[in-house]
Amino acid sequence: MPWSKRWPPLIGARPRRTVAATVLNAPPPVVPGPDPAAVARVLQFACTEVVPRLAATTGEIGAVLRALSGGYVPAGPSGSPTRGLVNVLADRAELLLGRPKAIPSANSWDTGAALAESLLARHLADEGSYPRCVGLTIWGTSAMRTQGDDIAEVLALIGCRPVWDEASRRVTGFAVVPAEELGRPRIDVTVRISGFFRDAFPHVIALLDDAMAAIARLDEPPELNYLRAHAAADHAAHGDCAGPRPGSSAPSLVRTARAAPADRRAELARRG
Repeated sequence: MPWSKRWPPLIGARPRRTVAATVLNAPPPVVPGPDPAAVARVLQFACTEVVPRLAATTGEIGAVLRALSGGYVPAGPSGSPTRGLVNVLADRAELLLGRPKAIPSANSWDTGAALAESLLARHLADEGSYPRCVGLTIWGTSAMRTQGDDIAEVLALIGCRPVWDEASRRVTGFAVVPAEELGRPRIDVTVRISGFFRDAFPHVIALLDDAMAAIARLDEPPELNYLRAHAAADHAAHGDCAGPRPGSSAPSLVRTARAAPADRRAELARRG
């Protein structure tokens, strides 16, 4: 049987050349582009703010030399330009804390919350369960650079979120995320802080302490609130914020263990 009769052409089928020509000559798909007004605002900001500040960074070496020779160097805020802090770009060598009352910032809250969820997702995938306790170290320099990513991560893990003043963007407190909205257990977090963080951000330490105390007082089942469960079992082993004593820049665990009573040494060894 001839090939043409064995496999009759499909109804409405067109030769390959005709199909290829149709595809090649078809107009490109219409893809909605960005708003021209928004693009204009971004370009204007780059031209008026970013480019001049980048050009001014060439004076940083001169500012350092003036400082070393005893000259005056204008002070400026600290932080990372990649976090939206364009105002830190200038020929300044003297860094200030910027706005410590605004830590954690709204951008840092988004980052810290994402870090917390990523950590929990990884542990859930590897171990099949959520971690009951997490230990984090918070440094003052990283808090200045990121505007509080680590602090935001701690709040997210225990199921809290910062509250900001709309006008000043300062942190005025915290809000407890309801268990239904959180959708997972509240994680017990032990925080280790540096001496510089203790001196530069005492209000943040108070914020974390108040948030952990509020979570420990919630009337929730132990399987949904690990911090409360640990607080009920052992008041000294939950939601801790440990760091060096005032006047010291590093914690002396050996000295503390030797000076502690015998019944506290095992606990220090377990938590150290």
